[in-house]
Amino acid sequence: MSGSATVTIVGGGIIGCAIAAELMRRGWHGVRVLERVTVGGQASIAYAGLLGLPGSGALDDPLSELGAASLARFPAVVADLRARTGIDVEFRHTGALQLALTLDEEEALRAALPLLRARDAACCWLDHHELRQLEPAVSPLFRGALLLPYEHQVLSPRLVEAFARAASLGGAHIDEGVEVVGFERAGERVISVQTRTSRIPTDQVIIAAGAWSGHLTAQLGVPLPVGPLRGQLIRLQGWDLRVRHTVYRGDLYLAAKADGTVAVGSTEELAVYDRRPTLEGVRQLTTFAQETIPALGRAIFLDALAGLRPWSADGLPVLGRLPHYQNVWIATGHARNGVLLSVVTAELLADLLEGKAPALSLEPFDPARFLTPGS
Repeated sequence: MSGSATVTIVGGGIIGCAIAAELMRRGWHGVRVLERVTVGGQASIAYAGLLGLPGSGALDDPLSELGAASLARFPAVVADLRARTGIDVEFRHTGALQLALTLDEEEALRAALPLLRARDAACCWLDHHELRQLEPAVSPLFRGALLLPYEHQVLSPRLVEAFARAASLGGAHIDEGVEVVGFERAGERVISVQTRTSRIPTDQVIIAAGAWSGHLTAQLGVPLPVGPLRGQLIRLQGWDLRVRHTVYRGDLYLAAKADGTVAVGSTEELAVYDRRPTLEGVRQLTTFAQETIPALGRAIFLDALAGLRPWSADGLPVLGRLPHYQNVWIATGHARNGVLLSVVTAELLADLLEGKAPALSLEPFDPARFLTPGS
C-alpha cells in the first residue's frame, strides 16, 4: 500500500464509509478509507437499523435536532445510493410503538406526548383496546402505547455496503486490514498517516474510528473521552409473525424485517473491547421478546450478535475540527444512533472540509468541549 491521499478517513464503519460516499458524490478525488479489520464490522453489525428520534424529542434538544435532520434526508440518500450502486437497503416506513406495562410507564410516556406532537402532530396515545386492535400479537398485559408514526428502518449492514460501494465506484480507495499506528505532524498539521506497513502523505485527516477514536486522538496529544459501548442483539425467525410497527419498551426494541426475521435488541453495556455476546445479554433479550410478543416463544433462534458502539462521556456525538490542528477532523461518539446519524454526519463533515458553514450548528458536538481551559 503506497501513494498519497487528499483525504484519509481512519475507520471504515458506517460513518467513515458514509463520509467517503458523500465526498465522492461531490466530486472529490484522492479519498482513502483505512479500516483496521473489515468494513462495517464493529458497531453497525449488531444494530437493527431503526431510524427514530434520539434524545428527548424536544425542539431544543441538539441530539433530537440532529436526528430529525438526518431522518429527513434519508429518502433522497437511499434513492441516490440505489441508483449509484444497485443496492436496496430496505428503507421502510414502519412507525413505532412505545409500550407501557405499568401505570408509571404510562404516565411517563403520556408526559412526553406534547414534545413529540411538536415534531409530528400524528403522535398519539393508544389505550389497551386500540393497541390490541392495531397489533394483536402484542401481549394483552400492556396498558397501552405511544404511537410514533415517523419512524423508519433499514438493514444496517446493507446500508454500510451501499455507502462503501458508492465510495469505491466514485474512485475512493478502501483498504481493509490496515491499522493506523501513528501520525506525522508539522506544526498544526498532520502531513502523513502511519500504518503498520507504510506512510501515507495526506492533506486532510478524518478520524471516524468508532470506539477506537479516542486512542487515535490521544496520539495527537488530544485525548477525548470516547470508548466502547457494547450493544447485543438477537435474530429470530418469526415465520408468520405479523407485527407492522417497531415495538419498544424502554431501551429494548423488537423489529420485524422484510425477510421474515425479527431483530430484538439492544443491550447497552460499558465494556472493554470485547464484542462477544454474553449469556446475560441473550437472556435479557429473549425474555423481553417472549413477554412482549408471546408467539415468539415458538420462533427459531438464529443467532446473537454484538457490536462496540462509540460512546462519549456526555452521550453526544463528537463532530468537528480536532483542537490544535488545522486539517484533522473527527466524527465519532454516535453510540446507538450511528445508522440514523450517518447521513447528516457525512453532509456536515463534507461541508467542513469544503469550508462551508454547516447546515446545523455543531457547537453542542464540538470536540473542544472536553478540553479544560488552556489545554
